[in-house]
Amino acid sequence: MELSEIADVKVEEGELVKKGQLIAVLEASDATMKLAEAKAQLQQTLASLNDLKLGKRPEEIDVLNATLRSAQAQAKHSQNVYDRYQGLLTRKVISQAQFDEVETALLVAQARITELKAQLSVAKLPAREDQIAAAESQYEMAKAKVDLAEWLLEKRKIYAPEDAKVTDVFLHSGEMAGPTAPVASLLPVNSIKLHFYVPEQRYGQLKLGTKFNARCSGCTTLQALQITHIAEGPEFTPPVIYSLETREKLVYEIQAKPITTHSQLRPGQIFDVDLDSLQ
Repeated sequence: MELSEIADVKVEEGELVKKGQLIAVLEASDATMKLAEAKAQLQQTLASLNDLKLGKRPEEIDVLNATLRSAQAQAKHSQNVYDRYQGLLTRKVISQAQFDEVETALLVAQARITELKAQLSVAKLPAREDQIAAAESQYEMAKAKVDLAEWLLEKRKIYAPEDAKVTDVFLHSGEMAGPTAPVASLLPVNSIKLHFYVPEQRYGQLKLGTKFNARCSGCTTLQALQITHIAEGPEFTPPVIYSLETREKLVYEIQAKPITTHSQLRPGQIFDVDLDSLQ
């Protein structure tokens, strides 16, 4: 996504959003204009392609037919004059030169009819295969431009990639958003997990899928969780662990996720784990 001005922000901090829900809309007047231009070009190339496949337009064929009828009428008149002059030549009323002139006029009129009929036949044929192939190529290119313009326009809308909670809204209408300037921060609902550490004597009691209870600091109700990860080896107690016991013991990292979607877990919270509640 390129740097763009924000037109509207559709969510607020703390809001739960569904996958595919609209988060924000970026200014898209330029992208809309490019899409309109691409669609106009597509229609133009389609019209040209159809014209080549169908041959001349009906109006152009009508003009050729009218010209042919006029030429046929002229040829008929020339034939009548020729027939009359043949008799006059026999009776020596006219000269051979006069007769030759009339005969030439008849031949020209007949040749004109032949020419117009050929033009009419060609006009009814589609264009050559190479011309049609070139037009089809231009049409496919125009379609690709429309697809690209539609994709770029859709990129001016920001959607939630999955079910999540809006933890922060950084930018608002009129501000610039881009790859390094996000509009909002989302926390996927299934990404929250509890990290805790157990001593070696408890390690053997834990299995993937084991359920237990935990309580966050200040919470009045227990949170049911299920183990999703058990470390393969021990480590020294991390310095970030809040514990009343010594930190010099070797412990094993355990990860667990809430069983229900309505979890009290929040990033950075402190929880007390009840290992006696293992199920």
